[in-house]
Amino acid sequence: MKGLQRIRLGQHYAIASPVHRLDARSKILCVLALLVGAFITRSAAGVLVLIFFALLAIYLAKLPPRQVLAGLRSVFVLLIITALAQLFFSPGRELWEWGPLSITNTGVENGVVFSLRLALAVILLVLLTMTTGAVELLAGIEYLLKPLGRLGFPVRETAMVLVTAFRFLPVMLGRAGEIARAQEARGADFSSGNPWRRARSLLPLFIPLFNGCFRDADELGAAMAARAYRGGAGRTSLRAGRPGAADAVALLAVGAVLAIAFMVPA
Repeated sequence: MKGLQRIRLGQHYAIASPVHRLDARSKILCVLALLVGAFITRSAAGVLVLIFFALLAIYLAKLPPRQVLAGLRSVFVLLIITALAQLFFSPGRELWEWGPLSITNTGVENGVVFSLRLALAVILLVLLTMTTGAVELLAGIEYLLKPLGRLGFPVRETAMVLVTAFRFLPVMLGRAGEIARAQEARGADFSSGNPWRRARSLLPLFIPLFNGCFRDADELGAAMAARAYRGGAGRTSLRAGRPGAADAVALLAVGAVLAIAFMVPA
């Protein structure tokens, strides 16, 4: 439970770096392109090329690697389930068999590739939220979704919901850690026993956790209503960001990396 406070998904890490100075729209486009490329690339080597590029971006952003990689803890169970599902239920040449279970060459390859894709997705989302402030992220998403506004799509409201959801993640994780520590002080045990017992021991966390989340959402809604928030109608931006040469270099670098990842043989 102590690891919940180290998960940086949704938290902005304010520091001066080349990645922080990029326009939010460029960063969002780069992340989307890398995500799409990761799920199009069929080889594990191609996904590893994209992961190496993401790690290079983390280095250029001057982010603490441990805090970025701690985001993988939030999807660790999903990573295991994905790997096992691909490992045991993919058709192919049989490598090992035990009763109804069998491991194939395709299952091993798919398990590695799908796990790497999911890990890359989490790393990219953590990188985006740690290098982009909430206001910048909101403006970037709103700008990219602006063409849908002509079709009646609520662009501003959708962007606000997405950014608010990301920013609520660290609050929710911090509250879960506080509740867990309070229950551990009262004798609760979350770390011993078999996996089923540990999963059942987490159930008492959910009621106070969701109660706190609903209370925060209600308070946020009241605060926005008190400030006469009415969506995107007639709203302007104080500082309108303008992409520069660094943004063009970042987009070209992402394009080059994607081309390399696609050319890597399976």
